[in-house]
Amino acid sequence: MRKLLFILMIAAIVLFSIDRLAAHLYAPKEDFNAVIIYTTQWCPYCEALRSTLNQYQIPFIKRDTEKSLDGFAGYWALRGHGVPISIIGSEVIHGYDGQIITDALVGAGYEIPADWPTNKQQ
Repeated sequence: MRKLLFILMIAAIVLFSIDRLAAHLYAPKEDFNAVIIYTTQWCPYCEALRSTLNQYQIPFIKRDTEKSLDGFAGYWALRGHGVPISIIGSEVIHGYDGQIITDALVGAGYEIPADWPTNKQQ
């Protein structure tokens, strides 16, 4: 019985350590100004976000949460509960809200054209 409890305690410590390491590695940093999006291929909101960023030539890093370990680990570390998840500058944005994404891009130093879509315009 003691051996089982010891093994369970070690497993819990290892899992907690992995969780904290992932949170540290994937959390946005204060001086970070890149755009990272966690997406899937089948999500229409993910496609809309990718298309908009491509259309307005906003550079981004795409991480597929279903097809890459890096995408899954980041999604898990960010406490994902749906896609897309965007890291813009030091902000983490869950979902696809045009106004929040626009504000985050401006805050990260990106220039947004006048015809940039927000939820109010869609």
